[in-house]
Amino acid sequence: MITIPNTNHDPARNLAMEEFILTSSGIPEPVLFFYVNAPSIIIGRHQNTIDEINTEYVREHQIQIVRRCSGGGAVYHDLGNLNYSLIQPGDSKAIGDFSVLLTPILDALHHLGLPAELSGRNDLLINWAKFSGNAYYHNRFGSVTHGTLLFDSDLSILSQALRPDPEKLKSKGVQSIRSRVCCIKPYLPQIHNTEELKQAILADFSARTPVTTRIFNENELYKIEEIADNRYRNDSWTFGESPAFNVRCRLYHPGGMIDFRADTREGIIHAARFFGDFFSIGEISDLEKALVSLPWNREQLSNALSAAGWDSFFPLLPLTEFLDKLF
Repeated sequence: MITIPNTNHDPARNLAMEEFILTSSGIPEPVLFFYVNAPSIIIGRHQNTIDEINTEYVREHQIQIVRRCSGGGAVYHDLGNLNYSLIQPGDSKAIGDFSVLLTPILDALHHLGLPAELSGRNDLLINWAKFSGNAYYHNRFGSVTHGTLLFDSDLSILSQALRPDPEKLKSKGVQSIRSRVCCIKPYLPQIHNTEELKQAILADFSARTPVTTRIFNENELYKIEEIADNRYRNDSWTFGESPAFNVRCRLYHPGGMIDFRADTREGIIHAARFFGDFFSIGEISDLEKALVSLPWNREQLSNALSAAGWDSFFPLLPLTEFLDKLF
């Protein structure tokens, strides 16, 4: 395993570093990469950004907004939050299985004395409160599993900057995002800051597998900055487009929330979007494009979505169930 030292706090650059390690570094073995971001909200790949944030509060407090490549929900980062990324080159049989993907991190936290447990799809909890949200993405180069560790974050800002779906909170049995999250600093009295937490996790990994250090060279840093500019600092990537729609269907299932929207005129679909906090391996735009120009007809939508690979995008949601809700 390889680790790469990083003291940068720019969320766009950190996500660009992560992407570069996977797609362009040529590193043939797993990488454990850490980063700490300045105050920012990191939006899931398929989410509608404006729906997820308290726009006025975010603007007033100069909180950066960046969209990541992985699915899942929006998360708040600040200097009291440690982010980790497990980057695996090549194919992985554990794609989407967080019980497998998070085992190395859970083991390290347990060895530090933290009684953490995996809950739901991708949350790590302690005493029923969430301190870590996790996500993944996979492409032809390999996979990235990354997550947060709320060590000493300002939870008052977190609860005001994010605008979670009330129905999602209700499904978790809580009244507010503030009541659902916690920081782990009180449970780790021997650790005083995120740097010490990072070093403790690294030491645990090193005790189980050889860990070597690699440093980005000047040419690599230049390429990373290009990725940051072209993708993560690009408003069209961060905010995307939310076309006018006259059909909306919201549906919760074990794989996450789906918020489907379509613009139909004279019985023909002119645009379609799938928003939500779900995870997918392929490009969700393939499903969206398959619907454009089709008549608003259940059978034709069923055939098009099936042919476009519905089961690979939403393996936990039968197409018939989605269409029942939609129609």
